[in-house]
Amino acid sequence: MLELALFGQLLVWLVVLAIFLSSSQASLFHPATVYIVFHGLVFVLRPWLVYTFNFDSVWKYIGFVPTDAQFVQTLLVTSVALVVFVFVSFWVGRMPVGFSSRPAFSFSDGERIGLLAATLILMPLLAYSIYITNTGQSSGAHAANGVFIMTNSTGYINDAQYILAPLLCAWLLLTRFHLLNLIPIVVYLGYRTWCGWSRFTIITFLLTVVLTYCWYHRKKWVPKWTIAVALPTLILFNVLGHNRDLLQSYIKGQPAAALEFSAGMTSMEKMRLAADTQDFANFDYLAYLLSIMPDRTGTYTYGTQHLQLLTEPIPRILWSEKPIGSPINYFNIMDYGNFMGLTMSMPGDGWFSGGWIGLVITMAVGAALAGAFHRWFWHHSDSPIAALFYASAVAMLIQWYRDGGYVSMAKFMFWDWLPLILWVSINWLLSPKPVPIYSAVLSTGTRIRLLLPK
Repeated sequence: MLELALFGQLLVWLVVLAIFLSSSQASLFHPATVYIVFHGLVFVLRPWLVYTFNFDSVWKYIGFVPTDAQFVQTLLVTSVALVVFVFVSFWVGRMPVGFSSRPAFSFSDGERIGLLAATLILMPLLAYSIYITNTGQSSGAHAANGVFIMTNSTGYINDAQYILAPLLCAWLLLTRFHLLNLIPIVVYLGYRTWCGWSRFTIITFLLTVVLTYCWYHRKKWVPKWTIAVALPTLILFNVLGHNRDLLQSYIKGQPAAALEFSAGMTSMEKMRLAADTQDFANFDYLAYLLSIMPDRTGTYTYGTQHLQLLTEPIPRILWSEKPIGSPINYFNIMDYGNFMGLTMSMPGDGWFSGGWIGLVITMAVGAALAGAFHRWFWHHSDSPIAALFYASAVAMLIQWYRDGGYVSMAKFMFWDWLPLILWVSINWLLSPKPVPIYSAVLSTGTRIRLLLPK
């Protein structure tokens, strides 16, 4: 039964992929492209690995082992989510796709000054964020419901360093991908590797760079050289998952914990150790979530988790009694298993809202929003700043699909778009302003004298 369900899951994914690729809408810039890749990794490949190689590290971490029926239900839920998201985003975002053959764009002097000014304004905040998070002056703890809260700082300061990635991408585009840009790129990737935490910033930054590069060269799909970047990036992502301090340990001459742990293992055991991680285990997480709701929780959330959008922007240092997580909680998922640090995924968020109905509504609304943004991009595809806004959002989609809900996406997009919004605002301040004029009907023979300003 499980093998038949796995083959059915694979077949659905292949059919959806074939239909999408054969359409005129398919391109790297379509939100469905990211979702199809995401679904293939975590909801098609992952369950095959779990079944074939008996991956169980996540089950042991949660304290839960799914039955065959729960395994199949999870496959069915994710397949329905895939079909709904792809076809709704395809329908809402449909329009002629293709770049114009207009001459290469150019930035005005005002726009160059604007980006320089935006960078200088944000640099002190960026530097302070790096300082406070690397000197032990920022700390936090997990609450009883698994939500991480800051105890002596605010996430606005800690996460401000994320603005560095969109700033680098803006300068890449302004300098037309000059080779000297490799220096700050290597420095940034080295810093993120040294930190170890927030590994997603490495993935999203490189995705934004690739998307911006494809826009600049008028390419609908990624060039071949990106494969040479993708493979080591995924390996680095996996290695950091085993040992966040890997680079710091190497620099200090200390043994790496992950390597010590794998000593003396067989080749198969080392493969399982490397692959059976939480990096792409959203299938495992979702199986647990489906098992407790509504059978054990007795209710759904009915979308109340999204109310956190109203309370999350207020720093806890200004509101000490701010609710932890959603302001309305019907239950605590930590009461049924260890879900500390794990994510729901978009299908899981939909299921929490109302079972099958909540799944369809959540996937359809998210797909409609993404599809509408896709239409906006192609209407403004000749604008470099519009391309930067869209590229950073598309690169962040995988984080949205992985985490589920809108709170996580809103927080990450705030820092990704802040430098661009500031740049656009300064450009507007420096640009010529229209002067209001008035019309009047003049009688025949009226003489008008035009005076030049002194």
